[in-house]
Amino acid sequence: MPRTKTKTRKSQVVKVYNWLTSGKSINPLTAMKRFNIFRLAAVIYRLRTDYGLTIETNTKRGFATYKLVS
Repeated sequence: MPRTKTKTRKSQVVKVYNWLTSGKSINPLTAMKRFNIFRLAAVIYRLRTDYGLTIETNTKRGFATYKLVS
């Protein structure tokens, strides 16, 4: 699990990690509304490369939707 940089505020990576591991999918609009994350693709990239998570991308509706593959 990703570590936070400070104890009081969760990083964007940790927020998205917790969301995906709870079994939910996420898209840029959800990320912006819930977590104030404007660059979701960058967060997903870090989860894939730095933490080795397998995340599926679905672009059927014109924007990316990400889901953790179990």
